[in-house]
Amino acid sequence: MKIFFIYILLIFSFSFGANAALSPISVSVVPPIQIPPAKFSITGVRASLLWGHHRDLYGVDLGLLGNITDQDFIGLGVSGIFNLTYGTTRILGLQLAGITNINKNKVSGFGLQLGGLANINTASSSFSGLQVSLGTNYSPFTTIYGIQAGIYNVANVVYGFQIGLVNITQSLYGIQIGLANFHHKGLFSFAPLINIGF
Repeated sequence: MKIFFIYILLIFSFSFGANAALSPISVSVVPPIQIPPAKFSITGVRASLLWGHHRDLYGVDLGLLGNITDQDFIGLGVSGIFNLTYGTTRILGLQLAGITNINKNKVSGFGLQLGGLANINTASSSFSGLQVSLGTNYSPFTTIYGIQAGIYNVANVVYGFQIGLVNITQSLYGIQIGLANFHHKGLFSFAPLINIGF
């Protein structure tokens, strides 16, 4: 217990003397009820009862409801409802959210991005692996290396597969399987059921 109080004192002393202090762990109920404060960069594990909110996260991010990162996120993120990153995102293994993953800046991902209803990547990005949602995978500026699967899938370039009811891509080097398949730079810009690009 004594070590815990020393740790808290160190966190607060760093928080008043540095613009981007570091902490190996974070425990949060809901911001601002969290240790350390939001301006810290976490370089280890963030565990949030409801959600946590910090400047950067490098490591493992666990939130019962959600996770919010203002700048860089590098690691593995798991939440019950949402993962939200305003800065750059590097997924290492897994980004899982019960409802939605939202990445507002560049993403590079390796592994699995799983959103219950949506995966939304709004900047120029690349993802290698499996991007899956029961609803929408909206990644209009993303190059997918692998599989994008959901009801409605949007990507810039696909090397592999798009599987869903509606699949949309600018360039396809693989196969689209769905009710309506759009490959804007392909020989057939629209094809029902299956579309092949090479």
